[in-house]
Amino acid sequence: MNLSYRFFQKIFFPVVLLFATAFVAGCWDYRDIDRRFFVGSVAIDKGPQPGKYNISFLIPIVRAIAGGEGGGGGGGGGGGGEKPVVVESTTAETIIEGARNVALRLNRDLFFEHMRIVLIGEEVAREGLEPFINPFMRQTEFNRRSRIAIAVGEAKKVMEVRPVVEKLPAAYMESLYGNATHSGKFVAGDLGDFLHQIHAFNGNALVSKITPDSSEVNIGGGAVIKHFKLAGWLSEEETQGVNFFLGKITGGSVTIDNSRGKCTFVILNAQRSLQLTADGPVPEFQLKVNVTGNVSETSEGLSMDTRNEEIIEILVSEKIRSEILKGLARLQDDYRVDVIRLGEFLHKYYPRLWKNYKDRWEDIFSDVKISVSVTTDIQNIGVSK
Repeated sequence: MNLSYRFFQKIFFPVVLLFATAFVAGCWDYRDIDRRFFVGSVAIDKGPQPGKYNISFLIPIVRAIAGGEGGGGGGGGGGGGEKPVVVESTTAETIIEGARNVALRLNRDLFFEHMRIVLIGEEVAREGLEPFINPFMRQTEFNRRSRIAIAVGEAKKVMEVRPVVEKLPAAYMESLYGNATHSGKFVAGDLGDFLHQIHAFNGNALVSKITPDSSEVNIGGGAVIKHFKLAGWLSEEETQGVNFFLGKITGGSVTIDNSRGKCTFVILNAQRSLQLTADGPVPEFQLKVNVTGNVSETSEGLSMDTRNEEIIEILVSEKIRSEILKGLARLQDDYRVDVIRLGEFLHKYYPRLWKNYKDRWEDIFSDVKISVSVTTDIQNIGVSK
């Protein structure tokens, strides 16, 4: 027994350790980091022929960003006047084919796990998004936490923006989407949220709108997707109203102007509750929104006494209610698409009732009656002399 145990210790353990080391020593699909290009963003625009697309990839050049000497495969030194990013474009039928085309003329593979934003041109979005959804769902290499936006005009022009405050356009745009606590006038969802919406709601979704300029972009407003196609835009005010309805306001401000002067109200918190009030042939809903915040700025001479504080609360409530109603009118009357998820609300809380509506919901939605009430509570008026 002793001999067997000693043999087990001396022979078996070293053999097992040897095999374990062999298996964990490397990865079967390992590629050296120096042989990769990390794609910051992807842009998809209409191509020269039907079924073809102009696909562009924004690629950071690490040696130029670091400002040091270049190395490995790219040739030449870094720093100096070298551009921190390059845009590589190709014509292809799919994103995957486009990436393979670009890899044929570059000396490295494209790597998408650090992708920051997916940009889709307006013309392509109006024709339909279905050709691009499958790769993002199927390929795990695409970063689901990246943003997705519909560009006004060409998506590639967004890539060509050279911001003053950042070397990398993709990092600049991602930081804009991080400002949800400062504004509710844009759509803040990521690629994963978009893919969920587009499949759960029969090709309908609310997506970010992005407008390029030479040195900056504007992400205010929203893009309404109906049956996988761009139906139209929401203004910044309408987008904020829809965000109030969805309970997605985490910050922002409201400015009111009346005979007593101007006042800026900063939103700290917004709570909403939605109730079904009637289930007839056309359902009726009631939305209640409670907003709390601070007065950050007033016109000279506007005293913040109790009476004026109450008036400001009423005016802010009226302004927010107006924004919500404008957003609802645009979706119900103009686009006739339920991206405010009323159908999901019925399906979740009134499943038996939803069975009566679901086959005709697209027609019913436009006639749905929604009453909106808003209350505002000022917590702090600031310090004044």
